[in-house]
Order: sequence, then structure tokens, then C-alpha cells
Amino acid sequence: MTFAELNAAVADLRTALRSFVGENALGEVTVRPPAGDNDEASFLRLVFWNYALLFEAGRVALPFLLELPARTSEPKRDCRVARQLVNELRTWSSHNLGLTGDRDRELSQRVQRWFISTCGANPPNNDGCWRKCCQALCAEVGAIVAHCQDAVTNVLTAADDGQSAIDDLRRRIERVWPAYKFDELVGDAATRLGLGVRIDVPKFRGTRLGKWRGLLESLAEGDNLEAQVIRLIERDLLDYVADVLPIDGRDVMSALALDPGPAVARVLHRARELYRSGITDRDRLLAKLAEPFEAAEGDAVTETGASGEI
Repeated sequence: MTFAELNAAVADLRTALRSFVGENALGEVTVRPPAGDNDEASFLRLVFWNYALLFEAGRVALPFLLELPARTSEPKRDCRVARQLVNELRTWSSHNLGLTGDRDRELSQRVQRWFISTCGANPPNNDGCWRKCCQALCAEVGAIVAHCQDAVTNVLTAADDGQSAIDDLRRRIERVWPAYKFDELVGDAATRLGLGVRIDVPKFRGTRLGKWRGLLESLAEGDNLEAQVIRLIERDLLDYVADVLPIDGRDVMSALALDPGPAVARVLHRARELYRSGITDRDRLLAKLAEPFEAAEGDAVTETGASGEI
């Protein structure tokens, strides 16, 4: 299969999905397509283009359609294997695999075996080899697209369940927000709460993105999606700020003339309590820590003073 044939099949699938599901059902792939089919650069572009198709533009619609029955395309298991292949080729081509762990070694072995089985060489070493790899990869992804197109046809011709499947896919797509939409909500929430610290929004989003998207997927029909997400983001911001002090152990040691040891940790624990009570300015916090402090019964800290005695 050539890239031109694959691209045409994707365009047909996109038209069908946009017609019956919605404009965002299958996004455009804006990654530069391969310029040829018989060189390494073209193969790498093809890998990146297919990755963008399967894991970005079609990250919701394509996995959904692969779960539906199809009549004429490759078996569903083969489509899943092809999707995994694209992911592994992308990792192999764009990451520095240390090969010190089992996962990296196994991935590298699978990619190398694919090259050997496809063109007889590892790595491909001439125009003919690269052409075979490009055509084989197009055929792998083409099987996914064919299955999805056939699944759409099945849905549209189903008497009862077709509309429910379309509605289900539409709901899923509506609830998979792009990362930048969450970033806007984080920035607005940080300003609204007046947290007094600068938030690196993309970094803050980080691993929390999966949790926020999970909330969207779990909400009932009719819920105000944005309001629910905002509440979760505000809670995460408050928890985050409560754990980020404007001072560290070195500041405590300098201000209170403390030596390294458990006393520093105890003072930092006290600093966190003061910070959560509203004392967020660095100088005020250090000054408060220098004042005598009577600990609650059972607390290891009995008194903190400028002398540094605990």
C-alpha cells in the first residue's frame, strides 16, 4: 500500500465520521507527510504521521471503532498489533533507548525483527529496503483504517444499535479535552484563588491530566463538565500550594543557627503548618519560626527560638 492510498482512505473515514459524529471526530494530521517512499527520512516521517493519526488525531474514535465488529477488514487483533507497532517504531526512532532494562531491549528486538521480516535487513540499507518498509507500514495502518471504515458502515446500516453507537462515540469525543483547555482552567483558577506562587501550568498539569480526564469520563449525562473539572483543579491547586514552602532546610539552618539533623525537619514541619494557616511570605515565615513555640502535648518540638534550640 502506498502513502497516497493510505491518505485517501483516511480522508474517506474522516468525512464519514464528521458527517455522522461531529467535526472533531477525526482531526487533521498536521505532521509533515513523507516526501517519498524509498529513503530513511521518508520512513521516519511516515512513522510520525501514522503516530499522529492513531494516537492524537484519532485517539478516541479509532480505538472505539476497533472495538466494533467489521466484515471485510483485517481481524481486530491484527489492528491492535499494528497500532502497537506504530507506537514502538515511534519510540525506537525518537527516543534514546538505554537498552539497560528489559522493556527497552524487548522493544528494540521487536523493531529489529520487524525490519528483518519486512525487508530482510536490519537496519534497512538501500532504497529497495526502505520502500518495502514504507509500503508494509502503510498496509499495517491501512488495515486499521479499513476496519474502522467498515465498522462505520455496520453502524450506519444497523437497525437499532447504530444510533446509540454514534451517540456513545460523540459523548466520548466531547469528553476528551485537549491539554490546552485544562491549562486555561488551571491558569484561571490560580489567579482566582490568589495563591501567591507562580504555577508552571504544563508542569502542574503533568500526571494530573489523566485524573482530570478520568473525571470527565465518569460524569453522568447532564452534569456541568467544566464546573466539575474546575472544582477538582482548585482542590489540586490548594493541595499543591500547601506542600510548596517558600523556604527550605538551608534557610532554616541559616536563620535559626541550626546544625543539620532532625531539628531542621521538625522546624520545616512547623513551617508547613504556619504556611497553611496563611503566613506565606518568606520573611514573615522565618520571623515566626524564630519566635518561641510551645508544642502540643506529645509533639517532639517543645520550643523554637533564635538560638536554634529545639
